[in-house]
Amino acid sequence: MQYQSITANIGVKNVNETVQFYTEKLGFDLVMSNPEEGEYIWAMVSNGHVILMFQDDVNLKEEYPELSSAGKGNITFYVKIKGMVELFEQLRDSNLIVKPLAPTPYGVAEFAIRDNNGYILTIAEA
Repeated sequence: MQYQSITANIGVKNVNETVQFYTEKLGFDLVMSNPEEGEYIWAMVSNGHVILMFQDDVNLKEEYPELSSAGKGNITFYVKIKGMVELFEQLRDSNLIVKPLAPTPYGVAEFAIRDNNGYILTIAEA
């Protein structure tokens, strides 16, 4: 057995607003959505080799009823990119930064932002 890939399918309150955040603020491209126009219940975005899927929270809980009783787990996303300083400079004066750009003890520079759904994305570049 060999795994081919793993892609997060993230439950969000508003898929359209989330797609807008990731495309306008972080440089992702919309790959596909359902429906193709209007109010999305699901969408996929990508940038380079990174793919994320977003699904309407209510729709996701209809698909997987066991999620209705589960609390939101503690999750953050660790995102390795090229051009981290450029992205930091674009976001520096926004209210998105939750951890400033700084070197880490393990030799990586990184900063963290909060997306429009409250998820923390740690942005890093070796």
